[in-house]
Amino acid sequence: MSSPAKTTVLRAILPNDNSAKDALVLGTPAKTESQNVILASGNMTTEAIVGRIKELSKLRDEILQVMRQLNLTREGSPSPVEHLDYDNELESARRELDEMRNQYQEAQGRIEDVRRQLDDSKKRVAVLTEISQTGFATNQLESEAGDFRRILGRLPVKKLEAAQKAMVSQFKDQAILAIGNKKQDTFYTLIAAPKDKSSQALQTLLLYDFAPIEIPEYKSLDAKSEIQREEDRANALAKELSELEPQLDDLRKKAGQTLNRRLDEVVDALMLLRGILKLGEGTQASRIYARLERVLPAETMTNLSKRGIIELESSS
Repeated sequence: MSSPAKTTVLRAILPNDNSAKDALVLGTPAKTESQNVILASGNMTTEAIVGRIKELSKLRDEILQVMRQLNLTREGSPSPVEHLDYDNELESARRELDEMRNQYQEAQGRIEDVRRQLDDSKKRVAVLTEISQTGFATNQLESEAGDFRRILGRLPVKKLEAAQKAMVSQFKDQAILAIGNKKQDTFYTLIAAPKDKSSQALQTLLLYDFAPIEIPEYKSLDAKSEIQREEDRANALAKELSELEPQLDDLRKKAGQTLNRRLDEVVDALMLLRGILKLGEGTQASRIYARLERVLPAETMTNLSKRGIIELESSS
């Protein structure tokens, strides 16, 4: 499935003259809007306006950062808000950012944890299945039983006889090498050796291309019951994962709607403040929002920028 095509959005604060009309012509007719506004700051000083611009710029960057973290698509739209209640909106927006980031990280963390458990469970099923095919009973595989340590693995058929002779020569009757089922060109083999000689026995067998197999811990009486127990656990985890993933998708969808709306408000508020600094307090101007049909020539952008405040951004 192809991703939505990217378009370029033109936002502008321009004087109510031919420059505003020119900007309207540039966009897609059905997706171009213009609103008459009076550039008023509520008697803020220039220093205060500059401070607001810095705060809003920082908030804009924070919203964009969270959107990148959540892999959200930017979908720009004109904001219906003419004047932000800055103090309340800044506090509210930052609270929303923290909540969404925390909710997403918590949900993502839970999904990753379940995926890890599911992977581990599947690997354990594979190991247990192989163990059940070795030809050795569960009680024979208790690696720490008594004074002996059990070592399970596979020996190539061609080297089995030589490995047996080496074990007898080196350990006589102190170490036992039992042969299990055959798998392709190898035999499953089980070595029982005194704990103080088990490492030496393993090193001897490695010379004959012995491939060790880790003996898992059993919580059931036999391999069949253990496999069933682990498969039930894997199925439960898979079900939990199938329920968690749509929840994360819903969370991302809601976050995308909220953050895009917040970002529209912040960007438009920024432009209005910048417009006041450039065009002057009390100026009657046009706020333009246009989806562009084509890439604008540099000359057009330069001319519009000279007249007012222009900003381009990609959107879906």
